[in-house]
Amino acid sequence: MFINFKQLSSKNIKASDGELGKVKDIYFDDRYWTTRFLVVDTHAWLPLSQKVLLSPIALLKFHVDDSDVKVSMTKEMVENCPKVEEQETVSREFEKKYFDYFGYGYYWTGESVWGDYLYPSALSNRDMVSHAVVQKTDIEKTNHLRSADEVQDYDVEEVDGSKGHVHDFILDTYDWSLKYLVIDTRNWLPGGKKVLISPKQIDSISWELKTVKCKLSIQEIDGCPEYEQDKLNDTEYRAKVTQKTKRLEY
Repeated sequence: MFINFKQLSSKNIKASDGELGKVKDIYFDDRYWTTRFLVVDTHAWLPLSQKVLLSPIALLKFHVDDSDVKVSMTKEMVENCPKVEEQETVSREFEKKYFDYFGYGYYWTGESVWGDYLYPSALSNRDMVSHAVVQKTDIEKTNHLRSADEVQDYDVEEVDGSKGHVHDFILDTYDWSLKYLVIDTRNWLPGGKKVLISPKQIDSISWELKTVKCKLSIQEIDGCPEYEQDKLNDTEYRAKVTQKTKRLEY
């Protein structure tokens, strides 16, 4: 199922014994373009100065039309889990403490997006993950986490230097990958429109200049599939989107 970041931010997050809050950001891995954490606003019952992070490993299945996203934990578990202060970055050291607290397998070991697996729930029980995989903590010392809320307003620069901007992200809830970026082209094209581009069409991201540089020309961007939010989970529409974006991936 596909859901955009703006839709996800409107959902209530519920533990098994009550409401936790709402999603206010996601941290994604800029190598794999995959959601690693949901940042949850829990100000109604926890201190504002701390960020509460939820891994997609804990998320239960839900539909885009559901008002709630349920997680496989209690409020007490969330209250006592490792946290970082609001202005702190999420280090690999913190991630190890966090994953150890919940007993999860490490996503940064193995060869796939989620360790040795293609989807996060496979890491929900470390007892189900091979001992060798869990112990291989030296493979990756540094994480690659970025804030979607920050990147959402970055400029997008095409090959000739003209700029539009990032409007939204489309997430696939099977593996929590960032499937597409929604780009607002009103600064490029007459009348403007919102189009979908694949992360494979991104050349680089400058965190200093707050710019996403893509590999496409204005003409190629004009040929990208137009974003239609109400059709994100329509089979025919998604097939057309896939066909168009694959033509431009290189």
